[in-house]
Amino acid sequence: MPRPSPQTDRVVAVIELLAATEHGATMTEIARALEVNQASCVHMLAALTTAGVVVREPDRRYHLGPALVRPGQLAADRYPELAAARPEMAALAATFEMACFAFAAADDHARLVHYTWPPTQPPPTVRLGETVPLTPPLGMVFVAWAPEADFAHWLALSPDLDTGRAARLREQRAAIRRLGFVVEMAPPPTSQAALAQVLDDRASPHRDGQVHRLLAEDDAFLVTDLTGSRPLAVTGIAAPVFDATGRVTLGLNLVTLPASHAAADIGSIGVAVRAAADRATARIGGTTPNW
Repeated sequence: MPRPSPQTDRVVAVIELLAATEHGATMTEIARALEVNQASCVHMLAALTTAGVVVREPDRRYHLGPALVRPGQLAADRYPELAAARPEMAALAATFEMACFAFAAADDHARLVHYTWPPTQPPPTVRLGETVPLTPPLGMVFVAWAPEADFAHWLALSPDLDTGRAARLREQRAAIRRLGFVVEMAPPPTSQAALAQVLDDRASPHRDGQVHRLLAEDDAFLVTDLTGSRPLAVTGIAAPVFDATGRVTLGLNLVTLPASHAAADIGSIGVAVRAAADRATARIGGTTPNW
């Protein structure tokens, strides 16, 4: 497990804090958010100011500085679809009072590239850049609308997948295409603390396997029957953003639903998530595959 670096964590926390507001923050507000005393912030903020990472305005509020413009532009160029997705994600987070994550597929993993959250809640504890393995059934949002060869490649990422479960995933794929979004069940409460610990153990060679076991070993992980009023405890409702070739470039995922919802209500939320993803697709000139 990587050695903790409190100083680095504080720098990251300051940048994330200032990125989340247009109004900046005073040293007192920064210290409070970092849960440290002001003396612990003085030298750090002075060094960040000297480097141009932050600036201190005459009203004593700190804002992000010009040194971040170039790396920010490079990151934006790498993920141009985020410019289209960000306002949709912010609207979803505010409307449903849940965090909204954007994942991009990278080989056999999905990487968290952006998130938004309601202003009434603290930011998610998960870090940008976090990865989740795309071992079936994880990552269905990236392959449900993909060509058959890509779907078969995804199935092959799970060497222990038996023919019965593969057939079941194909049935769920067809149902998800009809719905227009993916619904994932929440792990049992007994697994949630263990999942948080495993996600944080980035150096472990067993991490991906443990994440898959805790999240998605059950055949009921993907939900496609959203009729009736039965309660469902779900962890995410995801919809795809397509590029000009019809490839899924982002998965928008409304996460951490606070309580069980009726199946029909989950369906209504899913329709809203898909509509937001469709608008983002339109903004980047994307093409939705015609199934």
